[in-house]
Amino acid sequence: MESISSGRAFGGVSRVPSDVKWRVPPSADLQAILSSGTADESVVHSRVRRLLERMHREGRLNSATSATDIGVVMDEIFPLPGQLDQAAYERYLDPTDRTMVYHSVRDAYTTPNPADRADLATAMQDAAATAQTVSTDEPGLRAVFGPTEWSTAQAGYRLINNRLVAISADIEHRISTDYNLDAQETFLGGWASFGDQHIHLLSTVVSDPLTPRSKVTLLHEAAHLADSRIDDHGYYGTPGFEAAEEAIKVNNAAHYEELPRRTWGISSYVGQTFTPGLTSSGAPLTTEEQIRAGGVQYYRKAWDAASDFDSLIKDVRRNQLDGTPLDGATVARMLEVSPLMDLTLHEQMVSPPEVTRLDITTSESIVRAMSIAKRNVPNVPNVMPMGPFLSTADEIAAGVSLAVDAAMAAYGGLLGDAARDRRLVDWLHDHYRNVYP
Repeated sequence: MESISSGRAFGGVSRVPSDVKWRVPPSADLQAILSSGTADESVVHSRVRRLLERMHREGRLNSATSATDIGVVMDEIFPLPGQLDQAAYERYLDPTDRTMVYHSVRDAYTTPNPADRADLATAMQDAAATAQTVSTDEPGLRAVFGPTEWSTAQAGYRLINNRLVAISADIEHRISTDYNLDAQETFLGGWASFGDQHIHLLSTVVSDPLTPRSKVTLLHEAAHLADSRIDDHGYYGTPGFEAAEEAIKVNNAAHYEELPRRTWGISSYVGQTFTPGLTSSGAPLTTEEQIRAGGVQYYRKAWDAASDFDSLIKDVRRNQLDGTPLDGATVARMLEVSPLMDLTLHEQMVSPPEVTRLDITTSESIVRAMSIAKRNVPNVPNVMPMGPFLSTADEIAAGVSLAVDAAMAAYGGLLGDAARDRRLVDWLHDHYRNVYP
């Protein structure tokens, strides 16, 4: 699974009683929506069909060999107006499989189990010690961060050491995790709040923290706590990572991974000196490489914003379960995004709209798609635009646009219309770090 880390600073997350739901909603949930008239039957059918299409595309449905036509599956699941056949539904969707079942909002944001805390503390202390050790490696610091910023990075590693040691001593209050597998579904390795000095981690990092890759995640998130300027400007191993400018590297959490990765034997750039504008081969980035790097960055921001919106509507769902009224700005933002993502909110007969389990699973699928499309960018063909162009920057911008469309087409599309797909990706990209009202 792709492990992606984010430095977003979310607000406090309320904890409420469990709210059972599926990655695709349970049959009883869908039947309740149909029976209550919350949304028109055609709306429910269209949203369910999209979810099934996306899951089938990844081979995530049971009886997949017989499910080559989702229309046939839909006819089996919804045999009569207003009715859902539970047995048919569960032939394709195993209710015992947690990758299909969304169990609990509470479990999506909770304290690590006591049984996991000792190893987690040890892993954090190990990562802290490594951060302290690499801070004394001046040749390594110069090789990765450059002759101008190496001493700033040195100070950064020492702060990372400090943060990891402090948090390892207070895991119960400073670490949260996701035993509900939301993060696994959306490829979110973790996030960190500088203001709260809090880290949220993928459950596999918490349950198996002593591996080098888990310690990389711990160190990455601690980098966000070390200095508010350390953000996510590009993830490890993406096109152009080694060619970033010094001012970017010293403020990018993923670049702080490199020297510890070399220590732990999992570096992709062993022994290399990172030179701004040059690839690992020592050659300047070609126009095509710059285009692909730009396409990856475009989707990175779209994925990040989609993750934020996914968090927003889950916050709203918690509040609705808790009886907390919604503020007008939040309702307006949800209604703005709903038609872009094909949620049900703008189609509902009630006001304010209810965040249904169908909306939550649809939102998750959008986040997932943005990450998968991002991974397609380096390999899609025909990203070089036709000229002439007034400048290289204009050519790169045109190429990035082609790469964004091609990567979504390679995914298979989201909404059944390429123009609508692009409007959604553009909205998300343009609202990077500006989703919450």
